[in-house]
Amino acid sequence: MSRLRTSSWLVLALLVASGLLLIAIQPYAAGYGHFRRTILAELLMQWKDPTWQHGALLPFIVGFLLWTRRREVARLPVSSNHWGFLLIVFALFLYFAGFRANNFYCGYLGVMTLVAGASLWLEGSQRSRTRLFAWLMLGFMWPLPFLEESIGYQMRLLMVKTTGFVLNTVGVDSLVSGTALQSMPNTDLGRKAGDLFSVGIAAPCSGMRSLFALLVVGALFSYFRQRVLWRRLALFSAILPIAIVANMVRILVLIFSAMVFGQHWAIGDADKEVSVFHEFTGIGVFLVALLLLQFASWLLNHFCGGLGFKRSRTVSRQVVAPVS
Repeated sequence: MSRLRTSSWLVLALLVASGLLLIAIQPYAAGYGHFRRTILAELLMQWKDPTWQHGALLPFIVGFLLWTRRREVARLPVSSNHWGFLLIVFALFLYFAGFRANNFYCGYLGVMTLVAGASLWLEGSQRSRTRLFAWLMLGFMWPLPFLEESIGYQMRLLMVKTTGFVLNTVGVDSLVSGTALQSMPNTDLGRKAGDLFSVGIAAPCSGMRSLFALLVVGALFSYFRQRVLWRRLALFSAILPIAIVANMVRILVLIFSAMVFGQHWAIGDADKEVSVFHEFTGIGVFLVALLLLQFASWLLNHFCGGLGFKRSRTVSRQVVAPVS
């Protein structure tokens, strides 16, 4: 058996064996429970949350990315980088530290580091570099609920303040109170506060739910639409403001719809059930975000010259035969 085939089987055997043992078999952490769950059980539980449902698609997306570059990887030489072995040791330390600390996040990081170390040690830096983007995309698979708690509330406040500013700018008097937004009273018309609209920006409406899914879509979009690293990074960095703008557009659409068709039709009852139109506007967030992302990519192509492919120069020679 050739060295290439042997190395490939070693990588596959190492990843499958370590994945089954560390993710699906070994009980890892209890979280808030009284018994330990495996990392796989935690993933399956978290993926039921709409905020992290995209994580279930990431193994298939990463598999597709690896498959598309299989021929390019096959042409590269197989080598061994000893730094990979050190990464494997460090990954096992992270995994054990998370096991002792009852912390799933250390386990996630340990598994990610183990995959990187195995690839680097058994196949070398050239092949690992070619698979780097697929490895980075694998990072979106892991649910990180602490981000919802740490920055989710700040995004809700940002949504309320920016939306209120836009409404007041266009002449729709609105009142901001915490994470709630309602119309101002009008004594001349006999309207009380909140008669036109009253919107409470709950956690699902803060933009956090759409942000993580848009990060995955934006990373893939940047990778396939641009061919230069700095332009990929520039396009990817635009995802956060794009997600904020798209979510603000959704809130504005809900508010103006409530003013025209009524609060119950546009928004529904937040304590019981939201309206169908409210749910439909969630899809609109992605459509607006994709349009803005395409526009940002067009700006890069327009001002930086094409998609970033290296242009080949065509040299023409004119041969003049002597006349006898």
